[in-house]
Amino acid sequence: MAEKVQDTVACYNLLNILEIKSQMQKKISGTIIPNIGLLPLVLTIAGCASVTYEEPKSGSVARVRFVTNTDGGTIVRGYRSKECDGEYEMMRLRNGFLFNSDPRRLGIPLWNYHKNAAKEFFISAGIPQVYMFEGNELNERYSYKCGTVMQQIFEAGKDYEINYKWHKSNCTLRIYEIKTSTSGSAEKVLLQERGNRLSSEFSNACLQKFKQVRWY
Repeated sequence: MAEKVQDTVACYNLLNILEIKSQMQKKISGTIIPNIGLLPLVLTIAGCASVTYEEPKSGSVARVRFVTNTDGGTIVRGYRSKECDGEYEMMRLRNGFLFNSDPRRLGIPLWNYHKNAAKEFFISAGIPQVYMFEGNELNERYSYKCGTVMQQIFEAGKDYEINYKWHKSNCTLRIYEIKTSTSGSAEKVLLQERGNRLSSEFSNACLQKFKQVRWY
């Protein structure tokens, strides 16, 4: 899921949409979908929280690291199911300066990230977790956003990493288990990989959530 809008930054409030300049076409899951883009926006940087997720207070948990490589910022949202219902924002990540920075680390091995580009949390185990990562990248005129949706069931007592990467007009999510190898060193084992084409297993409501105009 990819879209282009004009002049955005990582943690901000959208003040006003002046007018719609034109439309662009977006191709998702092999279907061309008309999509509003190229919005002249008036934006201001504001002090929004970089973490709004609350860790479980009871039950079995796994440790999960959320990672981005975007310089423009990434928002992680959670949902109750593959219908993308019950939306809640979890965190904001950025490979660099972030307003109201709130570093979170639990000691998961193989950390090699900027303090704002990754955060580690306890996540409820044994329950399907559905997340959407929405990244933003900027050039001189526009900000391009790219979204990826995933579901994963984490096992109690294990360590994981969800790594969002942006490359040109595409974004991917890779979910790893971080475990100890036979030699005794930590290693990442790939569990699944998701691209920016909406999989048929997810409701079209997920696409609508991605396209939704938001007051960041």
